Amino acid sequence: MLSRREFIKGAGAFALGAPFIIGRGFRPGTPSCVVIGAGLSGLAAAYTLTNAGWKVQVVEGRNRIGGRVLTHRMPESPGLICELGAEWVGASHERIHDLCKSFGIELHDHRFKATLLRDGAIVQPGDWRFTPGAEAAFEKLRKEYGKYNDRQRRRMDEIDWWTCLERIGFTEEDLRLRDLFDSTDFGESIRHVSAYAAASEYFESSPDNEMDFKMAGGNSRLTEELAARVGGDAIMMGKKVDAIVQRRGKVTVHAGSQSWSADACICTVPSRMLDAIRFDPPLPAAQAEAARSLQFARIVKSSVLYSERFWRAENFSLLSDVTSHYYFHSTKDQQGSEGILTSYAIGEKADVLAAQSDARRLDLITRDLVPLDRRAPELARGIATYAWQRDPFTEGAYALYRPGQWFGVRPILQRPHGKVLFAGEHLADWQGFMEGAVVTGEDAAKELMD
Repeated sequence: MLSRREFIKGAGAFALGAPFIIGRGFRPGTPSCVVIGAGLSGLAAAYTLTNAGWKVQVVEGRNRIGGRVLTHRMPESPGLICELGAEWVGASHERIHDLCKSFGIELHDHRFKATLLRDGAIVQPGDWRFTPGAEAAFEKLRKEYGKYNDRQRRRMDEIDWWTCLERIGFTEEDLRLRDLFDSTDFGESIRHVSAYAAASEYFESSPDNEMDFKMAGGNSRLTEELAARVGGDAIMMGKKVDAIVQRRGKVTVHAGSQSWSADACICTVPSRMLDAIRFDPPLPAAQAEAARSLQFARIVKSSVLYSERFWRAENFSLLSDVTSHYYFHSTKDQQGSEGILTSYAIGEKADVLAAQSDARRLDLITRDLVPLDRRAPELARGIATYAWQRDPFTEGAYALYRPGQWFGVRPILQRPHGKVLFAGEHLADWQGFMEGAVVTGEDAAKELMD
């Protein structure tokens, strides 16, 4: 079977046309690069270039490193850790595994068994499933997908995931359940997601859909380790880039009154943010329009601290039809009687929760869990929430590829612009994962070095 990574590599080369060779334009001496963004993609690019002897300057708009990696400790119980941003490391995420091993970061099992909450009723893991017809149709599609050629994959990209499943025989009940099941993977209803983007994720992932591991001590440990090796002096924070100018073989990056010049630039900001940067010369019209058209998922993550782990099972998770679509035990195997359940709300429901105060949000989320345990509201001790669609540096959690965009928009966004290369999870084969961010950052750095 042609893997997504192999297929995308070929498709990307076709979209780009002639190979991009930047090294021939470098002047004698130590080559240099400005990396925009100190998230995982930017730090991975900077780390790769630094190891190769390049002079690197990282420019970050936030007043912290990490981007969408955001480990959190509850003030009421600082010994417990949860993630308000990027969550899982998949079994297939080779580069994250390699980096964690290199930096001495242990990976802990973080797989779950899903309980179902629908219409106020609790159904235990193993007691709920899709209809036999839907399961058979899904496995048939999995086998067919493995044999698809370029034309068939592009045709699959033209429809949404709901329509694709409906066509192969999913009933309305199956589709509604699948919409709950898939919602946190995409941040919107499967009515809005490219069928190819969905199929490639489910048919090429680990059995647990790459929701396999987490980093001991929090996922921010990886960004901290990368930043330490790049060097604090090479990372400027609180500098939001507003212009990228290319003149006479140099790239100059401007952030307010400050600027940095180098032989090349790797830009890792989410494509939604490119419109806020003045490019000189301008981005090609097709690339600028592609950046505007790619939406990012509306996701609110709310971590609630409880004085008791009333859900009992350490590997507890919950699919639900209430305000949040998914809950899971963030403090799995962490010591203590207290525990944190983190919830995802997506789409319109995420906007509803984002508009509430912490107190009202806590009330809504805990009352939703009364069918699981009527004591849930009174056991709650605190809440930490992040609404990624309100984040001014991302305007969403991760890229949402709608029908026609995987093969239409994505290759255009991958194109270099002169000596500016682009990276980030939105351009990755493992799109939406930390693995994708790291790989695209490393690949951009290697493109400069080749």
